[in-house]
Amino acid sequence: MNASKPRRPRSPAVPSRTLKDVFEDTKKVYNTYTHGTFSKSELASALGVSATSGPFAGRFFSIKEFGLVAGNNDAFKVSQRFRDMKDAAPGSAAFKRAALAAIKGSSIFSELLNEWKTKLPPRDAVAVRLEQQKKFNPDRAKETAIVLEESLRFAGILDASNNLLPIREDANGGVGEAHNDDPEHEVDGASVDGDGTDATKTTTPLRTEIPLGDGRRVVVSYPTDLNAQEAAKVGNVLKAIVG
Repeated sequence: MNASKPRRPRSPAVPSRTLKDVFEDTKKVYNTYTHGTFSKSELASALGVSATSGPFAGRFFSIKEFGLVAGNNDAFKVSQRFRDMKDAAPGSAAFKRAALAAIKGSSIFSELLNEWKTKLPPRDAVAVRLEQQKKFNPDRAKETAIVLEESLRFAGILDASNNLLPIREDANGGVGEAHNDDPEHEVDGASVDGDGTDATKTTTPLRTEIPLGDGRRVVVSYPTDLNAQEAAKVGNVLKAIVG
């Protein structure tokens, strides 16, 4: 009598495609239906696949899990989250916020990011955590670790050292990136007057070094007319860098 081969445990439902792939899929749907509603089979048609195929099931679940399509039954439409990503410049704070919200649309990804607030572990470590705590089978755990990491990179909030970067606006409405693994942070200050001129062009900046211990220091360059409100703003930026 032949012993039956043990079945691999069924892994929890989680996106099988990266946010970049899902975003591109949703753009195809949007280009076809714009703001109108569409059925599941019409969505599949826009992607060029059969609605009854296994590959489509994974693509459809990923789109729904990331929240780029909203609705139920046969009345779906692209979501506000997708439109926020589509309308924002890549790398902007608006794009990063919408992309991070999409990633956290997966409850498992959200739980992991709540645990790893500043640095994503290597893929193998993420996979082991998924196996041990979430009961993923080994192959699915490895695939999911890749999906999470590549989605965070597409969102623009994961650097080359796997540091999770805070999303913050600079004085001009752009985005500054903080690298948490730098041994020292130099804040090269510039004050903007109410008329939009750069105060550092008309005043001689001062410079101070703040020792942190173990040979580490923060170097701050600031205008001579820096006031208390502006100093508080600098402090808030530093808190965001390490928060």
